[in-house]
Amino acid sequence: MITLHRWACSLAIILPLACCLSAQAAPTTATVTIDLRHPIGPVNRQVLGSNLISYQKGGYGDSSPAGTDHGEGVWDPLAQSTVPQMALLEEQAGLKVARWPGGCATHLYRWKETIGPLSQRPGQKFGLPEYLRHCQDIGAKPLISIAEYTGSAQDAADLVEYVNSPANAAHPWAQKRAADGHPAPWRVVWFEFGNESEHGPHLNNDDFSRIPPMTPEQYAHRYIAYRTAMRAVDPTVKLGAVIATGFPDLSGWARAVTRIAGPTMDFAIQHSYKVSYSGNDGKVSANDLFTVALAAGAQIQDYFSRMRELFRTETKRDDIPIAVTEFNGGFVQDTPVPYRHSLGNALHLAEMLKVFLRPSNKIVMANFWEFANEYWGAVKGYADQGQPLVKRPQFYPFALYNLHFGDTLVPAAVVSDHYATAGGFGVAPAAGPGSAYRRWPGVTRADGSWSINALEGVQQKQEAGTLAVEFTGGTDVNYYHASQILPVIPGASYHVTAEVKTEGVTTGNGATLQIGDARGWVETHSATVPPSIFGTHDWVRVEGDYQTLADTKAIMVIARRLAGPGP
Repeated sequence: MITLHRWACSLAIILPLACCLSAQAAPTTATVTIDLRHPIGPVNRQVLGSNLISYQKGGYGDSSPAGTDHGEGVWDPLAQSTVPQMALLEEQAGLKVARWPGGCATHLYRWKETIGPLSQRPGQKFGLPEYLRHCQDIGAKPLISIAEYTGSAQDAADLVEYVNSPANAAHPWAQKRAADGHPAPWRVVWFEFGNESEHGPHLNNDDFSRIPPMTPEQYAHRYIAYRTAMRAVDPTVKLGAVIATGFPDLSGWARAVTRIAGPTMDFAIQHSYKVSYSGNDGKVSANDLFTVALAAGAQIQDYFSRMRELFRTETKRDDIPIAVTEFNGGFVQDTPVPYRHSLGNALHLAEMLKVFLRPSNKIVMANFWEFANEYWGAVKGYADQGQPLVKRPQFYPFALYNLHFGDTLVPAAVVSDHYATAGGFGVAPAAGPGSAYRRWPGVTRADGSWSINALEGVQQKQEAGTLAVEFTGGTDVNYYHASQILPVIPGASYHVTAEVKTEGVTTGNGATLQIGDARGWVETHSATVPPSIFGTHDWVRVEGDYQTLADTKAIMVIARRLAGPGP
């Protein structure tokens, strides 16, 4: 059973610094002034990192040989060596930090099944030993993601022993490393605890589907336990904590995790996918879409400024580094062309790298999603199978930055025409010289009646603005049958909060909201779903940010439970 009451919606306006490009016409004049006398800081080449993929059978994602055996093209499983042509491209792109095993595969990853003789791990020929050898071959630092929804703190401690301890009788896992061909310790420093942990393991086809998403409090305490166990083996290791996936409001998961884990947090993890576009109908022109995308850089900068303020407020620390362990343009479509593989996205990525390089953000590393093949790869092809390697457009900003960087950042001022955009697709409107993010001071309370549609196996009622929903049918259902509509301003950022109470929600997914364009998902593909509340809880706050489209007139807030067959 779930109940919702006392929910409110507040308006926020983002007016970023304007880009120095013109969407109307080329600027007639432009002046760039470079000040060599006052350097900003050193160039951090670790922002040119990337993800290397190694999915696993029984987990999330594709467990085909492309990923599990070939590392999506960087590893030759027959020669048991790095693919030299791919290593050359990794060197050109400046790949200095390689993340493994990759994204949501992390949630349930069983690293102990990726070591030992190849004959004992069929379908996992690009395992932990091969990944570390590949990092050594290309001169990249390893970043290992640790499962947070399966395993234990002892498993994480065993991993540290495997990679970093001397191979003697006191360290049996390190002896296994020596048996895998590397007697000396690997000296791995960087680990991260989980991946996009707010959304849970999201598997619905095996026993793991019964694992509920962690609350931020559960995650933070689990992080502390894992960090303690790992550093007991090697006090030099650093463990990152998941703070934000995308650009949610920082008052929810991020604040709770920072408050509890922040005092000991080695680094914070954020994933940057700005511009949310999945349309396959060609209704939005490439020119309009990338006019919006190129306004995103200043808004990303603003987000990191607010994240740093969160750290100072909650921990009194200003030294917590940020690792952006995934980033890309959020183009999930193929018509008329896959924009993730376009020059427009390459320009967008160059703007993101510029933000990551700013020393005041304290971004210690960034990892592009992803280097080779699969859906997003910057390089296409399997050279060990005789295929030519093709550098896609998103490869070039990394290569250009890497090959033409000096060692020191210097300030530059640009004076030129500006352009304006009405925003959309997760990007706020941008015009004029811009200003920092500011919250609209007013609050709108949505105490009106819920619009309820009947659903078999579900009892729904409301009283004084409080909605109660009871699932009585005995099976999971995809629930989206109670909603309220609010008028809004186009191209604005809204922060929606509600209080949710659950009782016995132990199957499927938990209770939350869906905030989206009132015209519906089918027509607009524009909505956000905050993390769910699972199990039995007294009133818990659920909150999410939603960016209205340029022509949005109203938003629909839906009482939501993602379960069963969806629309």
